[in-house]
Amino acid sequence: MKPFRFSLSFYILSALSMLLVLTWALLSLISFKTSENDLLAQKGEDAKVLLATIVSALPRPLAPPDPESQIVQYLEQLRRDRGFTGLVVVDQEGRRLYAVADGSETDSSLSSVLTSGRSLFQLAPDKRSGRCYAPIVQQGKVVGAARLTLSLQPVQDRLSMSRHLFLAYFALDFLLLLVFGSYLLSRTVVSPIKRLLSATRRITAGDLGVSVNVAGSTEVAELSEGFNSMMVALREKRVEVEEKVASLKWANKELVEARNETVRSEKMASVGLLAAGMAHEIGTPLAAIMGYSAILGEELAADTEKADYLRRIEEESRRIDRIVRGLLDYARPKRVQWEEVEIRPLLEKVVKLLADQGVLKHLDVSVEVEAGLATVHADPHQLEQLLINLIVNARDAMPRGGELWLKGRRSGAEVVIEVADNGEGMPPELLNKVFDPFFTTKEPGKGTGLGLAIAARIAESCGGRLGVQSELGKGSRFTLTLPATEPGARG
Repeated sequence: MKPFRFSLSFYILSALSMLLVLTWALLSLISFKTSENDLLAQKGEDAKVLLATIVSALPRPLAPPDPESQIVQYLEQLRRDRGFTGLVVVDQEGRRLYAVADGSETDSSLSSVLTSGRSLFQLAPDKRSGRCYAPIVQQGKVVGAARLTLSLQPVQDRLSMSRHLFLAYFALDFLLLLVFGSYLLSRTVVSPIKRLLSATRRITAGDLGVSVNVAGSTEVAELSEGFNSMMVALREKRVEVEEKVASLKWANKELVEARNETVRSEKMASVGLLAAGMAHEIGTPLAAIMGYSAILGEELAADTEKADYLRRIEEESRRIDRIVRGLLDYARPKRVQWEEVEIRPLLEKVVKLLADQGVLKHLDVSVEVEAGLATVHADPHQLEQLLINLIVNARDAMPRGGELWLKGRRSGAEVVIEVADNGEGMPPELLNKVFDPFFTTKEPGKGTGLGLAIAARIAESCGGRLGVQSELGKGSRFTLTLPATEPGARG
């Protein structure tokens, strides 16, 4: 099962998203802290200015202000401010002289201000409020101190709003990154890679005619150019391999044919020597058997039963005689009488000869020869015998009648004569044996197995070759190939 894997866009966008989140987190932390510190510092400065203004408006010598004074009215207005929490004024001894909305006791910071005479601003631990302390000076001497308490909630609300806006901008930026990042990645990286992957699959399927031209970055374009260069090299190598394979196949075919021809020639030569010896040894006693059978036939003519026995002896003897003559023809072919032979007259002569003898009865014979077909330099009598053997063999393959085609055509520097039928045909495993002596598919007593062997021997003696193609139930085709005589070579 193919393992699950995320897409390239997912990996790249995930990495960019993580970088973006980390960057925004760092920036937000720095920005928020800086903004918070700036706002709080500004608030502290504003509190110091405000407290200094209040202190300067207090009556001198230090005493509680008149309720009708402007400072009291100002403090009452200031009290309505959301950021104002309270004000406390103490004398030099730390006693409370005046307070506005501040019920807390004097703290150590007021005492410190009375002692040091320095202003200061303190934040509450939760940073929700702040206290500003300022000395009250009269003629260069600290005569009291004031504490102004302010609420920092507006500042915190402002910071919170800034955080929400910041997060909203971040979310928008993140979505824009995903949308436009996906689009750009798909167009510049993912789509070209998918096209290259599709082309690779077509190559795997055997299509080497594919090429890919993709737009994009320099690396993607270089990858596309490298892919196309690889395709050109693969096509060239494929052509070279196909040429080499074709050459090897042709060489192997020639070697197989040469080997088969050598084996068959050696076999035929061995059989020829054996046939010559057998024919000689069998011929003499066979002649005596046939002679004595003839004498007995005359003497026993009145005895019907014995005369029938003698008739059968004579028939079998004549069959043996035919085999012996076939052996002699195979073992010692006749001397070749070379002549220029025209194919059409040769085929028509053989057809007429066999038709007159009734061999072609129930057969539909057609002769097709190319116009102006070249002649062949061969023995016409042996070619007639070869064709007769092939036609008789075809006739025997069509016991209930059929079609017989005799064709002549040119093939390069050779003339090809075909004898084809639509008879019973032969299985593939028998095709390599049809030209072997004594091989036959006919029933015992109906064939000697020498006809095709003699035909192949005649083809060789004429400088040609005899081949066969056959399919069981569809017929056979015998092909005689002979060197063509060029027009300038004729006498």
